[in-house]
Amino acid sequence: MDFITHLEKYLSKDDINNLLKSLEKNRVTSFILNTNKLTKDKLMSLFPNIKEYKDLPNCFTYSKDEYDLGKSYLFNNGVIYIMDISSQLVPHYLDLNDNDLVLDMCSAPGGKAICLALKNPTCQILANDLSFERAKILSSNIEKIGVKNVTVISNDFSKNSREFIGKFDKILLDAPCSGSAMFRKQEDVKKDWTYEKVVKLSAIQKELLEHAYIMLKNGGEIMYSTCSFSYEEDEEVILDFLSKHKDMETVSIPHLKGFYSSNILKDSVHIFPHLFESEGQFFCKLKKKGVGNPTDFKINKKIKKENIKELEQYNLSFNYIEKINDLIYGYDYDFNLKRISILRKGVLLGELNKGIFKPSFNLAHYLPSSFSISLNEEEFKKYIKGETIQKQLNIKNGYYVVSYNSINLGFIKYINGTMKNLYPKGLRH
Repeated sequence: MDFITHLEKYLSKDDINNLLKSLEKNRVTSFILNTNKLTKDKLMSLFPNIKEYKDLPNCFTYSKDEYDLGKSYLFNNGVIYIMDISSQLVPHYLDLNDNDLVLDMCSAPGGKAICLALKNPTCQILANDLSFERAKILSSNIEKIGVKNVTVISNDFSKNSREFIGKFDKILLDAPCSGSAMFRKQEDVKKDWTYEKVVKLSAIQKELLEHAYIMLKNGGEIMYSTCSFSYEEDEEVILDFLSKHKDMETVSIPHLKGFYSSNILKDSVHIFPHLFESEGQFFCKLKKKGVGNPTDFKINKKIKKENIKELEQYNLSFNYIEKINDLIYGYDYDFNLKRISILRKGVLLGELNKGIFKPSFNLAHYLPSSFSISLNEEEFKKYIKGETIQKQLNIKNGYYVVSYNSINLGFIKYINGTMKNLYPKGLRH
């Protein structure tokens, strides 16, 4: 079955034609602003031609021809995260209560987890990806943002979801899909599309949703989403799931102008580029009936705070400061996970090797700029190139955070008037 024919399951010929035409047009580029690091007013003063998208908090659109924000220090240092509007809408409509335990099942590269972490800092988020390599990318993106309420893991829930029965208040399942809504963005996805792939992925999506059901508390909610236009990956998955679980129901989502819902599943939302200025997306919110119990994830009382004298100056308030191998992590909530690959607990504070502590890039982005040495424009340009900076300061030799425009960049090691550059090599330009 070809791409057009398979869309006829739920779309009219006019809708299909308009959709196909929209995929030939230029796409809208957008990002989310981390207001912990930069105010909207300051952002607008730096980039006066960006536009705020009023229906999403801290979302902005821009022209890539005018601003190459993907190569800017704002992106590399967690001030902005480039992410499509339609993708931002998915976590936006997942309501978070204070102290919710949230699972992002297929999290890489991490945009939706970032949205959730910024949306409610009191929530504790378990961000997972089955692929360890993709989970490393996820961990890197979380690191730049500088949040402490995300634990990054790489786990196959098909093998152990029953160990988490009824644990999570909210689950976001952005399921692996055929990616037809990404045709305009990625030409290789378009070339790789087949109906056989759609059917295969539909089976995987149904299985993942079953595991999410097992791990969801009574009264909890699942947000299911794909970047696919296929009925088999969208409505069919939800309808099949609801037929098996009478204690689950769909939840209505407030509609913005341009949202599309098929008559087959009215509470769901399709975002089509010909109706809504964005890339494509499908999402549907599901709720488990009943009232959930308080979390029974246990706080691990055995862990004590590691005494690192070099950290005392930062007034850190983590519940736990733990040494894992040579790495020091700070975090507030211990999921106490067993037999699961944990890439990051909260904030990677640094490395302790033979009694010598070296702070991490992550710590620089968690700390406020009040702990930093401010660089002028010339020094900033040298720093992001990885160059050594000569500057006489009335400070002791040691490690210090440096910033530009009140935005922390990373650490330097100050030795007698020389700033040794510790900006990650992969970010230098």
